Parts: sequence; structure tokens; C-alpha cells
Amino acid sequence: MFPLNPPTVFQLVLVGVALSTALALRFGWRWRILFLGAAIALPTGFLWSDPPTGQYAGFAYLFVTGPSIATALLGAALGIGMRSGGVRPRTSIAVLLSLSIATAGAALWHQYVPSACLKTPLQVRIDGVTLHLPSELQPRLEHGDEINFFGVPHRKSSFARLCRMSENGIRAIEMDTVWITPAANHQMMTAACEDREPPAWCNSYSSQPYRRVGKVLIAPNTDQDFPLPYWEEGGSLKTDHQGDLIQGSVCLLPDAGLRTKCWVWQPFGDSSRLTISTNNLDAEFNEMPIEDAREMLRLAREMTLTIVKPDLRSSE
Repeated sequence: MFPLNPPTVFQLVLVGVALSTALALRFGWRWRILFLGAAIALPTGFLWSDPPTGQYAGFAYLFVTGPSIATALLGAALGIGMRSGGVRPRTSIAVLLSLSIATAGAALWHQYVPSACLKTPLQVRIDGVTLHLPSELQPRLEHGDEINFFGVPHRKSSFARLCRMSENGIRAIEMDTVWITPAANHQMMTAACEDREPPAWCNSYSSQPYRRVGKVLIAPNTDQDFPLPYWEEGGSLKTDHQGDLIQGSVCLLPDAGLRTKCWVWQPFGDSSRLTISTNNLDAEFNEMPIEDAREMLRLAREMTLTIVKPDLRSSE
């Protein structure tokens, strides 16, 4: 259950705002000031605990204050309605507390991740192939327009949704796209393998060269993971090509201060593609020979496929 992710905390704040304003408009002035102060303090404290920064800070403040005001008006209307309807104070308190507890409970349940789901790899079927994804991989999963994240601590509602869909890893769920970012998740992977009882997949894991990979993408053939102009001849950037658009690779040569950047792809299932690319923020690729970069991607690709254990027989 804990820690609570920010969206859940904000939902609980809104519950508190609605309850406070409803009680404020239900009782006299002495209590009204106290409850209205609480209604203001809750969203203020939420913003103060982690103040928004950057160019989008204004939108973040608007995102918090807008729903808070709307919820306060809703609570006020409920409190006035109870008072005008002659509902007794004790009864109104009981009703408001019951509604608040039920709403808060639903918010907590929505982000609850069972321990069984944490310990069990998520089974995902993509293009007829079943993958077993440990939570430490923190994959982004897409199905149509729906996007979910598995194993990401600050996206626990999405994490919990996948747990419910898969019955805590027992049932395979259908997805269109699996997106893994080794450069971002390698620390969690390494920490899991340094545990006293490491998962079985650790036998196939090594932080090198896994951490050097920017993205592992399994997606429909229609989703190209690199700019197509890189594949075409000419242009201002020096590139090196191998194979074709079905199975091949393209690299940007380390020219004019650019780091070596490579994409390698191959078919996956009947109508999908597996693409793996280097991490363009990694100084390791400064002036790295392209064949070394390709070999690094090949090793990381085989390591990742061994970890996720694709059951290729399921595509038959």
C-alpha cells in the first residue's frame, strides 16, 4: 500500500477538501472557520510538500487549485443541502464520514499492489509471443490508446491496474507494444540481483552492457523507432547501414562531436519488430567504433530476451 503515489495523495486531499467544506456549511461560524481553514490548508500543504518548478509550474498549480475549488464547491453544496433538508447534525456527520471513507478507500485500493504481483513476472502476449516481464524491468506497455507502467513506483495506479488485469501475473494479457529503458532501470535490476535471494533471471543479467542501452522496443512493424531519413542515402549526417528495414541496423558515425548512435532491429512474431538502441546520453559512446556499438547492442538484446523468456512456441 505504501508509499502512496502523488495522484493518490491528491485524491485523498480532494476527499478532505470536500469533507471539510461540507462540514463547514453544515455547522455554525465557530466550526465553519476551522473547517474552511482545513479545506484551504490541505491543497496548500500538498503543493508546499513538492513545489512545482520549471516552465510548466503554472499548469501544475492550476491542476491542483482547479479541482480543489471544484471539490470545495461540491462539498459546500452537499453541506447546504443537508442543512436545508433538516438532516440532524449527527446523521450528517455519519453520512459525510461514510462517503469520505468509501471514496478514500477506493482511491487506496486503486493503487494497491499485492506482494504476489511484485514477486511474479507479468505475462504479456504481444503478436502471439508470451513475455515474462519482472517488475524491475519497469516496462511501459501499450494496448491501443491505453498506456500502463509496470513496476514504476510513482505510477502505482497503473502498476496496480496491470496486476488486476493479469490476476497478479497468473494470466497473460494482450499488448501491442512493450517499451523497456535499460539506462533508467539498470540500478533497480542490479539491486535486485545483489539481494540475498536474487530472482532466477539474475543468472542471465549483467549491468554491462545492459546499462548502455537507451531503449528496447517491441512494437508493430508500422512503428519505426528511428528517423527514416537516417536510412536514406545522402544528408548531412554520416551513417552506416546494414541489412534492410526488416532486419538490419543503422548507425550515426561519431562526426563533428556527435556520439556514436545505433539502432538494431529484427522481426518479432508475425507483424512486430524488436528494436534496440544505444543511450545517446552515455559518454561511453564518444567516438566508439560502430562495430563495437553494434556488438554491445547484440549482447544486450540477447540478455534482455533471455530475461523475458519469450515462449516462441506460443506463436506457432
